[in-house]
Amino acid sequence: MSELHQYGEIVRSRYQIVNVLGEGGIGITYGAQDLQTGDRVALKALSFRRMHDWKILELFEREAKVLAQLNHPAIASYLDYFQIDTESDRGFYIVQELVEGRSLFQAIADGWHGSEKDVQAIAVQVLEILIYLHELKPPVIHRDIKPQNLIMQTDGKIMLVDFGAVQDTYRNTQIGGSTVVGTYGYMPPEQFRGKAVPATDLYALGATILFLLTGRSPADLPEQKLKINFRGSVNISEHFAKWLDRMIEPAIEDRFNNARQALNSLQTQGQDAAYSDEEIQRILKQANYQPATRTSYNLANTLASNYARPAAAYQYPKPLGSRINLQKTEDLLKIDIPAAGVTGEGAGLLFFSLFWNGFLIVWTSMALKAGIFALFSIPFWVIGVGLTYVGLTVVFGKISLMIGDRTFTIDWDILGVKRHVQGRTQDLRQVEMKSSYEVNGQPVMQLCLQQGIYAHKFGSGLTRPEKDWLLQEINDFLNLWRSRH
Repeated sequence: MSELHQYGEIVRSRYQIVNVLGEGGIGITYGAQDLQTGDRVALKALSFRRMHDWKILELFEREAKVLAQLNHPAIASYLDYFQIDTESDRGFYIVQELVEGRSLFQAIADGWHGSEKDVQAIAVQVLEILIYLHELKPPVIHRDIKPQNLIMQTDGKIMLVDFGAVQDTYRNTQIGGSTVVGTYGYMPPEQFRGKAVPATDLYALGATILFLLTGRSPADLPEQKLKINFRGSVNISEHFAKWLDRMIEPAIEDRFNNARQALNSLQTQGQDAAYSDEEIQRILKQANYQPATRTSYNLANTLASNYARPAAAYQYPKPLGSRINLQKTEDLLKIDIPAAGVTGEGAGLLFFSLFWNGFLIVWTSMALKAGIFALFSIPFWVIGVGLTYVGLTVVFGKISLMIGDRTFTIDWDILGVKRHVQGRTQDLRQVEMKSSYEVNGQPVMQLCLQQGIYAHKFGSGLTRPEKDWLLQEINDFLNLWRSRH
């Protein structure tokens, strides 16, 4: 593909071409200088005159639309989309933040050989990106995960680029996917049929991991019964090999259900969280094991646990010393958070609010003598009341969260003052960590459970390990709930 622009050329009176970053099936990507901000950007260009298929323009516009909706630190920020008409052509352009670094493909070409631990760290980062993409509504499927599209920055952070093959699953369901996009060697069988599901990206990631371990294209590795047979080409632990085996299963149903389950399995020593309840029952059935008594039932559980722990029953390690009570089954998650007591950040905030309000009482009593001047104290009283409420909530507040198969409830109890929220489980999205207020200039984070446009906040008085633990547990439960519905 010949270049559309030359070095030094200015596009749209703003973007000055610096170099060519890459060429793909649907355009050329340039490194450019934004003359308005001074920032380096990536400018992806598509020529209408040079298109040989209308599908190319459709993919390009879809990429721009999806990028505009994404917000993740490992995905280059979308900046602009525009088109330029000339006498003989029409150009389409996507502007993104420029990702500095080298692709994993180039890293291998340069002689980089990562250890098993290094490769696993890369897999974890990519899985976290895929969790974000696949849990969007509708889910976003990249469809072209490969070493060339994963950029390693100098600090080891991995960035995902090139969303030219992206698709959302709702759209695919409605009109059907007829265009085969992707890269040979990294595409699972269903992608050759124009079909893509979240597990499609998992296969591509597995194939990418094989490239990092062997330095060879997955297409060049031996196959056995339509599956890549990599065991003789790598030297890795049995746990990692079994995990990788499942990532590259040819049949969708034999892979992990989703990226979060794959991540849980990778980070668990052994095969915990790798199999569903149905798969464990299948294992027991294949073993011709029919538990009939209590003893044999317990033995059946032991047999199953030798293969896996049911994904829905998996629990993350509870922080040492935590007083939180968490109960988790396949259909129910119940969390009881006791009052924190007069300790830590909550106590500091409560004492500060008492000092603040005490000062206001003195100041307001003096200001009342000046008549209307006392009205200036109203905003400070609003702040004081708010500080007191937050302090009391953190120190004396008890919280009970219960998420069932159909409904969820959240109950707050602050010194006998109770608040109750109830809704449908299907309306819950995920839990996020957000800043609620500052103590001594440091932000205090709290958990925020999203229910449509509503945000239910709790846990500001917990320790950071407790917040991280609950965030993992709740999001994992909601993810598993979605996979069953």
